[in-house]
Amino acid sequence: MSEADVNSGELLNLKALAENRAGFARSALFDRVSTLLFEGEGELTPEVRALIDQILTGLIVHVEADVRRKVSTRLSTLKSAPHELTKLLAADEIEVARPILHHSPVLTDSDLIEIIEVKASDHREAIAKRPNVPALVSAALVKTRDPKAVEALLANMGAVIPRAVFGDLVALAEKVDGLRKPLVARKDMPKDLAHKMFWFVSAAMRQAILERFAVDPSELDKILAEILVDQEAKAQKRAAKSSWGMGEVNALIGKIKAGDVAGFTIALGQLIGVDAKVAAKIVGDAGGEALAIACKALGADRSQFTTIFLQLDYKRFGTARPISHVQTVSKVFDLLPKDKAAAQVALWNAQSTVVARAA
Repeated sequence: MSEADVNSGELLNLKALAENRAGFARSALFDRVSTLLFEGEGELTPEVRALIDQILTGLIVHVEADVRRKVSTRLSTLKSAPHELTKLLAADEIEVARPILHHSPVLTDSDLIEIIEVKASDHREAIAKRPNVPALVSAALVKTRDPKAVEALLANMGAVIPRAVFGDLVALAEKVDGLRKPLVARKDMPKDLAHKMFWFVSAAMRQAILERFAVDPSELDKILAEILVDQEAKAQKRAAKSSWGMGEVNALIGKIKAGDVAGFTIALGQLIGVDAKVAAKIVGDAGGEALAIACKALGADRSQFTTIFLQLDYKRFGTARPISHVQTVSKVFDLLPKDKAAAQVALWNAQSTVVARAA
């Protein structure tokens, strides 16, 4: 077929067929679509292909489901399939959409994520079964917390699951029993995250974790480094939230002014992303340098840090420190950039995690 075969009269004839509700007309439409899109692949110019896409996108909704299924099946593996028509079929009823969702190379990550967000479980499950599921799409599927879709994703060895998403899956598996076995079966499951599951799985699964994810001493440094990277990424994400610059910091100041040291400690730990023991250690540190680093990581300004430091000192010791000591500790606050303060806090938390595991 050549471009000359696709003239305006032919396209008008295609439109007339689609507007005719008779069964023979719909069959003729399918036949003509097959001719234009399938047999002519590689011979149509981008302009002609875009025009066909525009016409068919408006007309395909008027044809019967069995015709749409046939079109979907034919388009599902076509590398040059019209993009808008493919997207429309991907959002159709599941029997029409499934071939496209399973195989279409035309759908972008953004297309797939949009479908995940607006469609129901069957569409998500179909996407989770694609031969290759990119990391962003995997993250979107897990974010829905849809058991069918998540189980299908875990069963798919062609799915790329980032470490952070594995962390979300482990947290979800604590509540959803059906995710535990497929999680442990994943060869790309990070070892330290697999061992997090140890505390809430059955005896048989504990044994499987110990066998499949045994930690060699030579791997320990790498695992600790991965933990630190996770903690630092979380700290940087929290630091990026400008609303923490005033609101949460002022709330912390309110707690300490009210004498609620325990409440202050809990809130500080939550905001900087450390466990309760680390938060207590920071607050209990007599020197004050740890508190300076935590406040810098949080995004407090110098005056807010000074207020917190003085109020906390007074609540703990019943007296204020000499101004010279306040100035000395404030130098630590001034010296350390926010990103390095966040990294230091992440390191403390990771070290605490390691100690807890070793105990």
